[in-house]
Amino acid sequence: MSSGCSGTSVASQPPQSDASTAAVDPLSWSVTRPGPFNCGHRVLETAYTPPGGLAARTITVEVWYPSNVAEGEHPNYLHLFRDKIAWDDVPPAPPAFPAGMPVLVHSHGHKGFPGNSARLMCYAASHGWLAVAPEHVGDTLGDAPDTVPLAVYIERPLDIRAALNLVRDLPTTDPLARQADLSHVAMSTHSFGSYSGWAAGGATVDDAAVRAACADGSVTNCSETQIAAMATDMREPRVQALVLMAGAPRPFFDNGGYDAVRVPVLMMSGSLNTVSNDKIYDSVTKLDIGWLVVDGGCHQLFGLGNSVLGGPECAVLPDEDGFALVNPWVLAYARYHVLADRGAEVKGLVEGTTSLSPLTHLRHKTP
Repeated sequence: MSSGCSGTSVASQPPQSDASTAAVDPLSWSVTRPGPFNCGHRVLETAYTPPGGLAARTITVEVWYPSNVAEGEHPNYLHLFRDKIAWDDVPPAPPAFPAGMPVLVHSHGHKGFPGNSARLMCYAASHGWLAVAPEHVGDTLGDAPDTVPLAVYIERPLDIRAALNLVRDLPTTDPLARQADLSHVAMSTHSFGSYSGWAAGGATVDDAAVRAACADGSVTNCSETQIAAMATDMREPRVQALVLMAGAPRPFFDNGGYDAVRVPVLMMSGSLNTVSNDKIYDSVTKLDIGWLVVDGGCHQLFGLGNSVLGGPECAVLPDEDGFALVNPWVLAYARYHVLADRGAEVKGLVEGTTSLSPLTHLRHKTP
């Protein structure tokens, strides 16, 4: 298996101006190219106790951050995917933004892992962002059953909260202490991670849908305390924009639950993996929602790379070309909605007056 993380760096898109120039406005850096920083990477750990009678939970949290150093060891996710763009445990660069590093928090998919979308994480870090991805223990490549237990639906959005709390509360001796600007947070997701995103965004859960899924076996290991816990508030108020990549509709939200979200949402999918985003887009009436389709995109276009785990038709859009569409779009959306960037390039992309490529097609509607 080849990985989009294990290939060469984006040599066709060289870094921008010297990051050490403090007077440079980071919003002046084009979203269509990697920013001026190198990509640092660390693995942290945190613990919390979820509701519903569930056991105390310890999870790893991987972070990618801007650095001026490019030497040492590369991350090797799951000992399978070596990331030649990131560097382990290098010192962080001073924040490019006055308030600190804006945060992109990410939720991986079912049977995924935090580094599944590492190319996006490094892209954000190169532009001065702190990218944070918790490991959804119990739903990873190494430990997930084929059918998801109800506990996972409770834990996933709370893992997002725990990850943000972790970078907020780092000890003063940590190089990243007080570097995260948690007043400016965007969230991205891949595949089943879209459930985490909708829940963190405040989508309301239909109790009848939960009970029906438990009854028909599409969700397992249900208990009354866990079903009750599904009705608790799992919204993460620090998240100000959602980018949901290759994520299918979730029946728990079908009864008007999506419309409870009050932050802007961008769904992204590939033409070869539409994941029924049209059903969500057509059904909602109260959201600022966009839907971007990439021609030739497969499921891993938004993760390891378009050619990974797909058929030969996926290879028609090469991995590097795919990353050069997805990563700028996510960054532009985050800058527009989280940092109020109304520069011509970002504004044109998000508002649909310009396009990165004839391969991208945007629909957008507001309440």
